[in-house]
Amino acid sequence: MELRPYEYREDFFVYRHDGDYLGNIQPGSLFRYAQQVANTQCAVMGITDETYAKTNTAFLLARQALHISHMPHVDEKLTMITAPERMRHAVNKRLYTVYDSNGTELAFIDSRWVLVDLDKRTILRTRPPELDGPWAEESLPRSLPMRLKKAETTEEAGACTATYSRCDMNGHLNNSRYVDIVMDALPLELLQTHAVEDLVIYYHIEVPLGDSFVLRRGRLEENKWYFAGWRKDACLFEVNLTLRPRAELEAR
Repeated sequence: MELRPYEYREDFFVYRHDGDYLGNIQPGSLFRYAQQVANTQCAVMGITDETYAKTNTAFLLARQALHISHMPHVDEKLTMITAPERMRHAVNKRLYTVYDSNGTELAFIDSRWVLVDLDKRTILRTRPPELDGPWAEESLPRSLPMRLKKAETTEEAGACTATYSRCDMNGHLNNSRYVDIVMDALPLELLQTHAVEDLVIYYHIEVPLGDSFVLRRGRLEENKWYFAGWRKDACLFEVNLTLRPRAELEAR
């Protein structure tokens, strides 16, 4: 598979601990693969933890969307290709495409990041020299819809905590673990027959290790759901999920 400039490729094997009880990949696992391949590409380009420490900056994930056209399954070899786009109005876009061993596109992820000054906690509209360079496409050709629809009424779906196993090296709830939490809050009888086709998530406020929040859930329409995490009067994140019959997503 020939790569365009600024694209980076990494191959993955879907281990069984990345799948669900029916043998399909978990949506959160796709986001974890995406996180890994982005970090690897940045390291190859010379953007490392030391670079962020020197510039006192960090990239924070603002929102991302996932579309699954064919469900990846366990014991399968996947290829993920990612590419970043140059900063536009303080937003850094990065895309990921997942293929099977035959070159069939299985899933697509559209993510939007902001670069922040860790001292001032402000969003940067220009990059420090150490983070600027010919490392990104001027414009990426694809995107996913990211408009989020809120439910008119919601119900409490349980309390959640940023526990040890859910947090990353930044000491916060990892971006992919929000998805795990939401999936756990769907009715089990629904997950027996349906799987995620589309997902949109907005990250509003980070959840530090040990902090808790209340998850709220609302049905938008048939097979479409809204979730939100609340800590007192602050909305921490919001999610839209669209489900589709498993048999249709598992077909290739």
